[in-house]
Amino acid sequence: MAETVAHSISEEEAARYRAEFPIFDHTTYLNSCSLGPLSRRSSEALHEYASAWSDFGAPAWWARWMPKIDEAKERFARLIGAGVHEVTIAHSISSALSSVASAFEYSTRRRVVCADLDFPTIPYQWMAKEREGVEVAFARSGDGIRVPLAAYKQLVDRNTSLVATSHVFYTTGAIQPIRAIADLTHSHGARLIVDGYHSVGVFPVNVKALDVDVFVGGVLKWLLGGPGLTFIYVREGLLEELQPAVTGWFAADDQFAFDASHLVRARDADRFQLGTPAMPTVYTGITGMDMILEVDPERIGERLRLLTTRIIDSAERDGFTVLSPDDPMERGGIVMLESANPRQMVKALAARHFTVDYRPGRVRISPHFYNTTDDVDGLMETLTKLRDD
Repeated sequence: MAETVAHSISEEEAARYRAEFPIFDHTTYLNSCSLGPLSRRSSEALHEYASAWSDFGAPAWWARWMPKIDEAKERFARLIGAGVHEVTIAHSISSALSSVASAFEYSTRRRVVCADLDFPTIPYQWMAKEREGVEVAFARSGDGIRVPLAAYKQLVDRNTSLVATSHVFYTTGAIQPIRAIADLTHSHGARLIVDGYHSVGVFPVNVKALDVDVFVGGVLKWLLGGPGLTFIYVREGLLEELQPAVTGWFAADDQFAFDASHLVRARDADRFQLGTPAMPTVYTGITGMDMILEVDPERIGERLRLLTTRIIDSAERDGFTVLSPDDPMERGGIVMLESANPRQMVKALAARHFTVDYRPGRVRISPHFYNTTDDVDGLMETLTKLRDD
């Protein structure tokens, strides 16, 4: 049977999804890298959460909320090609990585390798352990856009415990060659931890094909779920081996036994859980992930390559310096443009009803599948006029 090829997201389809987000009633939103907008579906999910709280009180936990947590884990597992038992929830990437970092032993392998373009949360987990003898080493970028594999090769050796880095750099949108980094890491007996916050929901992800050991991600941004819910994937073969020292009562094999005298860890990835989860975001996270699955990450990736290429072509034509990869296959949903005063530029764009963001020296544009070409064309026209005025 011939393989079915998903059709591209048309302008009409993008516009239909765009209409599901009320924020477009007053601004053109191109800031998914900071916070995914609230959809009408997620607003309804929040009402469903509130109704369960109002109708049941405490029994909402077992009547409604615990099953919802399982639903959220199932959706994320499906998005990354994992088994549900390999996935658990956390409150943020910081709390997720704190639990993960505590599960490894550093007495004989002291080095943890990160990238200088990583979000600070990643290296901070291990920099905080430097007093325990942990050494954080940085694979450094030569061009400020990507980190070459050779930079990792210089650092990863038999003294390396972990490589902990990003799937997509928040600083530039560059997609890292994670499978090649995994092969390098494993060849030296080390483990690979990947922050996939800017890859899941942007293009297809398969943690098995990537051969990662631990993968974290969340619904705040591209998965359209809001703050308070992230996920931890731990490869099945590592679950028994890893015993996190940062823990909570949800990590117990039988949390409702309330046995304070004995810690028996959950047999699955739930051993990395901490405390009471943020239930409103569990509800909105499910609706957001359902929308991503409905549209299809393969099609989303294609759409974002089209939109980001359109932004870059316009930027280069109008004389902006682009600080993101030229090759669309090496780029996620982020485009960075050099700016002398990015904060003021973002403020001026907001006054003209365009929402983007900035980082030091850069304006950051991050469309999603629901954005139209008119959205990006209007932004770039306005950006050029502001620069030239």
